[in-house]
Amino acid sequence: MKANKNKLLNLILPVFSVACLVIVWAVASFTIDNEYILPSVSQTAKEFAMLFCQTEFYLALTSTLLRSLIAFIVAFILGGLCAILAFKMPLFLKVTQPIIAIIRALPTIAVVLLLLFWTNSKIAPIIVTTLVVLPTIYTQIINALFGLDKTVAEAGRVDGADEKQVFLNIELPQILPTVYDTIGSGFSLNFKLMVAAEVIAQTANSLGFMLNISKVYFEIAKMLALVCVSVILGVIIEIILARLSRKADGWR
Repeated sequence: MKANKNKLLNLILPVFSVACLVIVWAVASFTIDNEYILPSVSQTAKEFAMLFCQTEFYLALTSTLLRSLIAFIVAFILGGLCAILAFKMPLFLKVTQPIIAIIRALPTIAVVLLLLFWTNSKIAPIIVTTLVVLPTIYTQIINALFGLDKTVAEAGRVDGADEKQVFLNIELPQILPTVYDTIGSGFSLNFKLMVAAEVIAQTANSLGFMLNISKVYFEIAKMLALVCVSVILGVIIEIILARLSRKADGWR
């Protein structure tokens, strides 16, 4: 009974929160009464629906998602590999930590502008998004590795398991929930950063470019509709990976 009640609350409370935000938006829009400052909910919903009738939108969405996927895969592989090496080799940890700190401190806008001189508007967003997401992935995975139950690994070694078997059969299952959480939150952040980088770089055939065009023509409702698309996609990704994380935690 209690479990069912918790499930119901978990469903109702997010819906209630979103409904409150929509009500605040509707009241503010009615009070301001200026579509060039804050369009109404109905105007934005209309623009949101119209997006899915435009070929341009699907091309832009596919392009942005593909760049986001490339950036995230590179960041995840580099961040995960560095975390594993740092966990296994203390010297590598000491070398890596200041580099990660420097990358984390890089100003995103300045990096995008510099990269535009060295590359182009399609590649620059991929590189800057990779650089921003990589430290987060590295930190989460290395914290999970250092939080492992070492007694289980030692027991495996005593039973004759080599380092590869210990990692694959003992250590990896323990960090899988963290890996899924990292993928969920990391890709969601990655996607939002990619759109922001595309806006700055004015990347053609992208959601960022569509936002730029909407800004130029004062299509505020369309801008809000594109923002809603980004938010919804990010939430969907996080929900899917959160469920996988819970399953992995059960396997552990």
